[in-house]
Amino acid sequence: MKLSRKDLPDVGELVIGTVKKIADHGAYVFLDEYDVEAFAPTQELVQSWFHSIREYVKEGQKAVFKVTSVNPKMRVVEVSLKRVRDQDKERKLLQWRRGLRAYKLLELAASKAGVSQQEVIKYYWALEDAFGDPLRAFEDIVKVGPEVIKGARLPPKLEQAVIEVAQQHIELPEVKISGVIKAVSIESDGADRIRDMLKSVAEAVKKKHPQITMKLYVIGPPRYRVDLAGKLPKQLEAAYNDLATALQEAAKKYKVIASLQRIEK
Repeated sequence: MKLSRKDLPDVGELVIGTVKKIADHGAYVFLDEYDVEAFAPTQELVQSWFHSIREYVKEGQKAVFKVTSVNPKMRVVEVSLKRVRDQDKERKLLQWRRGLRAYKLLELAASKAGVSQQEVIKYYWALEDAFGDPLRAFEDIVKVGPEVIKGARLPPKLEQAVIEVAQQHIELPEVKISGVIKAVSIESDGADRIRDMLKSVAEAVKKKHPQITMKLYVIGPPRYRVDLAGKLPKQLEAAYNDLATALQEAAKKYKVIASLQRIEK
């Protein structure tokens, strides 16, 4: 699927390629993002002349290649497999998968809005311009709010369809904020006071933020760990701030000296 706006890749660029044919002197690779065929010489596929090309690639295999030369006039592109570092490969594959998913979601939205499939790529590029990563448009609708899509300047019907598709199909990963509570009491029933204080804090946070999961457990007196988990970072930050406030209020009520320190990742 041609997602790139350019006709040909640049030298040094990482590209997604599907191996179409293997020959004695190399492999012919279809560059998915460009709808163009490239060639990977044997020396750019194998680590040693003692190895066969088929030990590294197979027909039909999709892989990440690095562009080594481009002849625009002849539309000849050469690529290398062995010049791709592992970390670059993983990053490129993730980028490609995210791009494909964004395109599929946009296709679905276009179908709902009555927009022709031929125009999908144009609006895909509009999301790319506005968000950098087109899939981020769908994620931010769920994470931040539907208003973020305004920056892409989509037709009204398509904009509404994109919002609906995002809300139906985007599942955000869970994020977590952790902190350490230190609680000390000089009262004779200090242990009970600390226990009641922590229970009061947990109830206050859960009541105000029912969508947030909160776990509170003992590290070793006087230190207690609290974990807050949820899918929306802003809600999670708000819950953590309310936790800090609730702790200070409860500490005064139960005559406990308490502090909260965030665990930085």
